[in-house]
Amino acid sequence: MYRSRHKQDLDRRALNFLSSIDIDDKILYYDILCTKAHVIMLHDIRLLSKDELVEIVNELDHILRHPEKLAKEGFEDIHEALEAQLIRKIGVDVGGKVQTGRSRNDQVITDIRIKARDDLIDIIFQLNNLVRLLLQKSEENLNSIMPLYTHLQQAQIGNFAHYLLAYSESLMREIDRMFSLYNRINQSPLGAGPIGGSIFPIDRKMTAKLLGFDNLISNTIDATSSRDFMIEFVSDISSIMITLSRIAEDMIIWSSQEFGFIEIHDKHASTSSAMPQKKNPDPLELIRSKTAIVIGNLTSILTILKSLPSGYSRDLQDTKVPFWTSVDIVSSSLEIVDDVIASLIVNKDVMAKASNTSYAIALDIAEVLVMNHKIPFRIAHKLVGALVNTAMNKKDGKSLKYLSNSDISEVLEKMKIKMPPGKLFQIIENSSPQKSIANRRSEGSPAPQKQIKTIKNYRLLLEKYFYEVGKKKKNVDSSKDNITNTINLIKTKPSSQQ
Repeated sequence: MYRSRHKQDLDRRALNFLSSIDIDDKILYYDILCTKAHVIMLHDIRLLSKDELVEIVNELDHILRHPEKLAKEGFEDIHEALEAQLIRKIGVDVGGKVQTGRSRNDQVITDIRIKARDDLIDIIFQLNNLVRLLLQKSEENLNSIMPLYTHLQQAQIGNFAHYLLAYSESLMREIDRMFSLYNRINQSPLGAGPIGGSIFPIDRKMTAKLLGFDNLISNTIDATSSRDFMIEFVSDISSIMITLSRIAEDMIIWSSQEFGFIEIHDKHASTSSAMPQKKNPDPLELIRSKTAIVIGNLTSILTILKSLPSGYSRDLQDTKVPFWTSVDIVSSSLEIVDDVIASLIVNKDVMAKASNTSYAIALDIAEVLVMNHKIPFRIAHKLVGALVNTAMNKKDGKSLKYLSNSDISEVLEKMKIKMPPGKLFQIIENSSPQKSIANRRSEGSPAPQKQIKTIKNYRLLLEKYFYEVGKKKKNVDSSKDNITNTINLIKTKPSSQQ
């Protein structure tokens, strides 16, 4: 349809190679919305009459109600298909005016930005819901004592709530990043034209306001050819996916028979075609692989953009698939992780047993020696390490509590530490996983009283996030309503006022 200079149509194979029509369904709604704002502006600057605007809008609404009737065969993209449909239905004298003062170059990036804005709002809501759930589960598991791990080795005593709060804090940073990104996405490129604007007195500020944008991307080259917001968006999505992947990895490990700390609900577990006993956490495993796909998509976008000259190039078309795929993946992944955690079965007794037969209390004992007996930390560290070795070498040694008074006396003597063995024996006897975390004083530790305060503070912050994203959604929805209201107002005006 756009071939004004060419003497021949595109070769069929060339058309199939360059066409994006199959993936452009995602922006049909946004292209119609963008077109409505554009024709309102054209009417305002007297390049469209009232009757012409009404004809165009009525046909756009018909397409919106019946998208399956939009002819797509033989077109390069959804923009060409939509314009061709308008011309076919209402004639070139009216439908042929729709593209006045704009190009597919500013049109497509405006559509992508409006969709990205909606997607971003949805992701923030999903993140908010997941963090709320994590906080609820944290509150339920303040007494779920378990070992904390470094290098996948038991390190200190904590509780399951501490892991859940760690995920919460990480995901709230993701929400914060999303809010920051929103400000850079919500800028209008519409009216920039193919690269250098137009001689028509188009009102870019008017269309920006109609579409709910906060600002314009002023420079027309930058407006049509920059895709840095896509890099940032998929980078942020990659970060979210990495957090979800780490959650999934923990859940996979802890649900294994070797750990048994948690159990994935049957509705989120697959089975084996051969082994009847298997209960596989397949959805969580796919979170890990889909994270790799999103990271790969980010690399694809970066590589496509890295050496493009200024101005629009057709290469930019190929950023759409990795971009939209990444958005779809993070949305479905957030849903799955939310579902899995909501129905998670926590085996508190198994966690408690692992804690009670653990050497993860060793640091607490060393710190008691430093605090109450003025022993330098490095000496206390060596002493407790020697006690652990002695306990581990005993036939049934599973914790420091398996040490006898004589075992302790022998270690103190070898290390030439002048301390009554009975006192150290009493310190060990009085220690327990519950006392271990209850006595933690540092901010952010797994002491339940500190965690209760943290949960309260996080909930207040979530309320703030929820309110702010609600405002953004309301503004966006209002802009869509405003376009409809503006069109209805134009329709009611007498022709003499047009």
